[in-house]
Amino acid sequence: MQKSKIKMTIQNSKIYLVLILFLAAFLRFYQLGINPPSLDWDEVSLGYNAYSLLKTGKDEFGRAWPISIRSFEDYKPAVYTYLTIPAVAIFGLNEFAVRLPGAILGTLTVLVTYFLVRELFNQKMGFVVTLLLAISPWHLQFSRVAFEASAALFFVVTGCWLFLKGTNRGKWLILSVVFLVLSFYTYHSPRLVVPLILLGWGVYFRHKLWQERRYVGLACGLGLFLLLPFFQEAYAVGRARFTSVTVMNSAGRLDSAISRTEYDLSQGDTLGALLHNRRIVYALAILKGYLDHFNLDFLFFTGDSANRHHAQDMGMLYFWEAPFVIWGMWQLLKKRQAFPVWWWYLMAPSAAAITTGTPHAVRALIYLPTYQIFTALGLIMSYQFFKDKLWSRKKLLNFAKAALLVIVFINVFYYLQMYYIHTPVEVSRDWQYGSKQAVTEIAAWDSQVEKIIMTYSYDQPHTFALFYMAIDPSWYQQQVAGKEVKRDVRSFGKYEFRNIDWEKDEKLHNVLLIGTGNEIPAAAIGLVKEIKFLDGTIAFRIVKR
Repeated sequence: MQKSKIKMTIQNSKIYLVLILFLAAFLRFYQLGINPPSLDWDEVSLGYNAYSLLKTGKDEFGRAWPISIRSFEDYKPAVYTYLTIPAVAIFGLNEFAVRLPGAILGTLTVLVTYFLVRELFNQKMGFVVTLLLAISPWHLQFSRVAFEASAALFFVVTGCWLFLKGTNRGKWLILSVVFLVLSFYTYHSPRLVVPLILLGWGVYFRHKLWQERRYVGLACGLGLFLLLPFFQEAYAVGRARFTSVTVMNSAGRLDSAISRTEYDLSQGDTLGALLHNRRIVYALAILKGYLDHFNLDFLFFTGDSANRHHAQDMGMLYFWEAPFVIWGMWQLLKKRQAFPVWWWYLMAPSAAAITTGTPHAVRALIYLPTYQIFTALGLIMSYQFFKDKLWSRKKLLNFAKAALLVIVFINVFYYLQMYYIHTPVEVSRDWQYGSKQAVTEIAAWDSQVEKIIMTYSYDQPHTFALFYMAIDPSWYQQQVAGKEVKRDVRSFGKYEFRNIDWEKDEKLHNVLLIGTGNEIPAAAIGLVKEIKFLDGTIAFRIVKR
């Protein structure tokens, strides 16, 4: 009888997990190719480079099997691009194929989170955290698009789970380091956050790790070996990305510090000059960037400043989670598992803190699943508390449970309604909606004009032409070989990408012009088509001269 109950419990557990995974997959795959309403320039770049690697074994600039994609001179880590190659080979060069790896890895992250949390706590916590991550606005936002951060999160969560297993059975440390190293080759944030997590966990689990020291040594050796190409690449081109986003490259902040220091010195104020030293200024900027990620407005109400990072009028977490996050944090302090979770949580925003534009939802995605752990613990402990207090008043307890379920349902429904109905319309401009439609239109004119000029106002328009016209990568590599890459001017063949100067460009002949509503007047002679954003405003005007 006892064995039968245990067997039934195991079967039920598997059913629960399968149902949660089905929900996670549905939310990540439903309308994957059409919502968000357009690929953005980063997604298009990843997709075209995957296509280029598939066809030629080289990226768009002719680098053979690189570990970082040059792209917009930001040298994107290449793992996501490589994961996209099979999807492009099977489904073609389209939105679904480019976003497919993100959706798959996002769903797998939900699964691996169950095992991670079960390793740290118990099965009940595992189920609750997994369900919360399955419906998480933060995780859904980035596992439905081709963002490297979501793929990197899968490798980090898997690596951390295997690390925990490795503290008891050292052989798992070997596999753990493989996944953690993969996160380095997938996105930038883990390159700082993962070593910090391992440092703290290494100290905390030092006695267990000492018992598995043979495997620890092997894992460290393997990790260093696997990172050799990364160190070589970081030395060669790594500064390009760092200098483009770090607060320590802010000219305005540095100029202000120098001006104040010079003024203090002119007044004989040595202490003031010391306080305005650029190192102190940078340290304060980093501290502010770190603390920005604990902003309640960012977490529960509005998200960060980028419309592509969240549904409109939504924070990165559900509003209903707020009290349970706080209560869960407090309760976790009383548990033996407190340090690993708290350390991960406190280290998570460290990489984002040294960059501009904080708080930043993408760079801080590595927070997950710590917030879901806090929420789950808060829910479970709250339920236990009220169950103990109201054990004799079952109707009141049932009413409280029903009320919470209604609140959760309303908040989740509101999020889904905003995500699928309103956000695509309100922020289609941010997703570069209209670029596909513009490229489709100009492709039809390709043989009828001598030159095609497309505005650079929405940034990186050439990538949309490469992607949606499936330009032959071998031909394009020859076009850009040895050429200087300029920030706001690109060209290949008869295509030129720059801002439109209507007073000059309207005098051109046998040319197709694609400009914004501000660049080309509505009454322009030769108007071929107007392309609108989903909110009805003008995205492009296309004119034949």
